Amino acid sequence: MGKKGGKGKGKGKKGRKTMAKSIFVPSEPAPPAKPAFNRSLPLYSFDLIITRLEIKGVALNDPRKLVVKVSFGENNLSLTASRTNVSAFKPDASLIFQSVPMELSTKLQENGIAFEVVYDELTVGKGNAALPKRLTNNVGWNMKEFNYTSTCALGTLEKPDVQIGALEFLCKLFIKCSDYARKGETCPNLNRNINPNDIVFVIAKSPNSPTDCDACRGVLEAEARKDQPKDYSISQDPRCGY
Repeated sequence: MGKKGGKGKGKGKKGRKTMAKSIFVPSEPAPPAKPAFNRSLPLYSFDLIITRLEIKGVALNDPRKLVVKVSFGENNLSLTASRTNVSAFKPDASLIFQSVPMELSTKLQENGIAFEVVYDELTVGKGNAALPKRLTNNVGWNMKEFNYTSTCALGTLEKPDVQIGALEFLCKLFIKCSDYARKGETCPNLNRNINPNDIVFVIAKSPNSPTDCDACRGVLEAEARKDQPKDYSISQDPRCGY
C-alpha cells in the first residue's frame, strides 16, 4: 500500500510540472497597432525640400553624410540628399500629422520653421525661418493648399547671429480630405470649393457629322453595340460651327 501511494504521489508531481511548463510558454508579441486618427482634428500633409544650400568653409561633397533636420509645428523630419539641392517634391515623402488648428497657428507664428544642417554627424549650421501671417492664420479646416518659398540664414551653435551660410526651401501644406473622410463622407470644406454654377449637364442628340471640335466623339461607341442603343451625348459647342 505504501509503494502504491508513493507512485501516485510521484505522478502528481510530474503532472504539476507539465502544467507549469504549459503556463509559462512565452507567446509571440502582438503586432503594433495602427495609428488611430482623431476625427475631430484635421489631418495635415506637410512637405519641404531644400532648393539651395551653402555653408562657408564647409565642403558638402559627400551627399551620404548630409542631413537637414527640420522642425515644423513641433513635428520633425530629416531631409537627406534626395530632398536637398533639388527643385521638385519627392513622391510619397510628406509628413502626415494632426493638430488643433489654433495651436498649430500659434506654434508656427512663434517658431516658424527651424533648420539644423548636419554633415558627417556634426552640426555645421542652424537657422529659423519665419512664416507670414497670411499663411499661419489660415491652417484650419477651410484652408487652401499653399506653397511657400523663402531663404533662411544659417549660423553656428556658438554664434547663431553670425551668418555663415544660407538655404533656400520650398514647402507645402494642405489637409488630406480624401484620406481622412470615411466611406460616404466628404471633406467638410468641399462644398465651399465647388460653385453650383460650374456644374452643367447638357443632353441632346448626336450630330450626324461630328466635327473635330466634338469633345465626346467616340465616347458612346459601346452604347451603339447594345440591343437597344440609346443615343446620348453632349451637344456640340456653337463656337465649333465653322
